[in-house]
Amino acid sequence: MQKIKNGDTVQVITGNEKGARGEVKEVVRSWRVVRNSQKKSRNPSGDRVVVASVNIRKKHQRPISQTRTQTGIIEREAPIHISNVMLVCPHCDEAVRVRIDYEGDKKVRVCKRCGGVIG
Repeated sequence: MQKIKNGDTVQVITGNEKGARGEVKEVVRSWRVVRNSQKKSRNPSGDRVVVASVNIRKKHQRPISQTRTQTGIIEREAPIHISNVMLVCPHCDEAVRVRIDYEGDKKVRVCKRCGGVIG
């Protein structure tokens, strides 16, 4: 089970955007391929998240044909490494660590600070 999911509110804990809060738009999971056997395996060190209105980058995009609708200087959110953000608990409104517990046969995320279940 993932500790940070799409739609969660997170807080940036390091870097230029330290202290900024935003909603997770996308979680980008990283994979690696072993060339000899062509097996895919997870690469947790490459996991990243795209957070709304955080880590804004400018992209200079020129018109190529009629298919490109956006041209000129485009501002967009760039991914941040998942270790640089912490989940914000909706109950205590703090950046917290999360543990995974079981409610019956379902896994749930639980705030380590207040013990509240994070939906």
